[in-house]
Amino acid sequence: MRDKALVERKNITTYRKGLMCKPYFSTGKQQGMAVLAIVAILLSVVTFSTITTSQNVQQYYAIQKIRQDSASSRAILKKQLKRVAMALRTKSISTVLSTTNKPNLSTTVHEQSLKGDEQQLLTHYEVSVSHSTESIKYKANFLRYPALLRLPTAAQLFSWDNQLTHWLFNRNMAELTSAFFPNSVTASHCQNLVDATVYWINGDCALTYSDLSHTSSSAPTLLIVVNGDLTISANTHFFGLIVMLSTTAATHKLHLAPSSSIEGAFVSNVQLQMQISGLLTPSAQVLRNLQAGTEMGKIIPVPGTWYDID
Repeated sequence: MRDKALVERKNITTYRKGLMCKPYFSTGKQQGMAVLAIVAILLSVVTFSTITTSQNVQQYYAIQKIRQDSASSRAILKKQLKRVAMALRTKSISTVLSTTNKPNLSTTVHEQSLKGDEQQLLTHYEVSVSHSTESIKYKANFLRYPALLRLPTAAQLFSWDNQLTHWLFNRNMAELTSAFFPNSVTASHCQNLVDATVYWINGDCALTYSDLSHTSSSAPTLLIVVNGDLTISANTHFFGLIVMLSTTAATHKLHLAPSSSIEGAFVSNVQLQMQISGLLTPSAQVLRNLQAGTEMGKIIPVPGTWYDID
């Protein structure tokens, strides 16, 4: 009987333990499922955030590329506008359009001829540039004028005037350099000069027939001699304007040899020693031809005429 009672007691204890374990395992399972659900939610949130962030980054870079492309196109158009304007100083419209042509760019130029003081020839340009793939267009107006703003007066011809550079070029002596003249040739002497319309010589200059064979009354030359003597050799004929400038106290010379000539004008900012054996012939027409020459052109933008058209 005692053994039977012990067996029954053990069975009861085992049964009670089983009853106590079942709720424990059920609770752990529920907690695991809850954790898994939370992890799944977190993964979903992370995935959504990653996708959203990736889309935002892609959208940002797409917008940045559009902005960069637009800025690049604007820079190209501005550069083209300036390039065309600079070329119009010394070239015709047809030449400028053919030499400045660029892919995806369209350029148009409208021209108007004007006259300034003393029938000075001026040209007004309206330049427009646009991009074929961008809705951008720039337009600006420019005025072309001669580097030789005024012609020498009768009192200045073959004489001297300390305000000479201001009168002729609207520049003080200290501000006037060879860079003021488009396509000028700068040298320290006159030997073996290349053909040009404007010469800026620093020092003595001795001209021979071969140096001026490309010039004529219809194609005259501007010769500026700074701090030097000028000699025009026998049988040498100069057409245009000679300007002798001195920035020192030294006295310089003009020597015009027999059978040589100057047709146009000769001027200086100081008195010179002059040995004239040739012919000096004033010619307003030669000076006007020089003033109107293509190689004498300068150009400036007209204030208030720059337009950015989108």
